[in-house]
Amino acid sequence: MKCPFCGAEMLHGYLNCGTTLWSTKKHKISLLVDKKEKYALQLGPPALCPHHVESDCCPKCKTIIINGSDYDNNLD
Repeated sequence: MKCPFCGAEMLHGYLNCGTTLWSTKKHKISLLVDKKEKYALQLGPPALCPHHVESDCCPKCKTIIINGSDYDNNLD
């Protein structure tokens, strides 16, 4: 896959993470989502299991691209 920002060939791999949430809101204390919040990617707490999210990383500009379609979300 080519990086959409700089055109370099991206590396396919995994983002290894525990609790992960991509949201339109900045969370300072908790990663719990409120009912009005829009979020596109939510993975469970690390104590239950580690998560490995398939992604592509650009070695040149360090951009990471994740396809979030298989994860809990509330985007329309």
